[in-house]
Amino acid sequence: MGELLLKKAIACRDRIAKLRAALPGKPEDITKDEHLEAYISFGLFLLIQDAVDLAAHLIAARGLGVPSSQRESFEILARAGVISSDSAVAMASMTAVRNRIAHAYGEIDPVRIAREAPAGLRDVERFLGEVAQAAAAATG
Repeated sequence: MGELLLKKAIACRDRIAKLRAALPGKPEDITKDEHLEAYISFGLFLLIQDAVDLAAHLIAARGLGVPSSQRESFEILARAGVISSDSAVAMASMTAVRNRIAHAYGEIDPVRIAREAPAGLRDVERFLGEVAQAAAAATG
């Protein structure tokens, strides 16, 4: 894995750990602290954006084409065998979360974000693991 990709992956893992530590025990408790709401939402936004950037770098490095959307980035990686189709679907869903946060489609529901975050963090971890495996296989 190139240095830039490695740095992105490390940044993602660090952000995952911080978000996981910050999540309240009960999703409803997030509404008691607006700073926590903002931290979790912005942290997820940055994490997902880092994963999208990582995907874009992989696509470019492997000459896999030019995605027309963030969602398609993960589909391209799955078609190339870099990640599983399950990860592609999960990460495509995460781009929808990113867009909800970025563009405040409707109103952001912090309880929903806190409820869905643990599964989303696991999805990003799986994506990172698959990327690391593919990188190791390519250099090994």
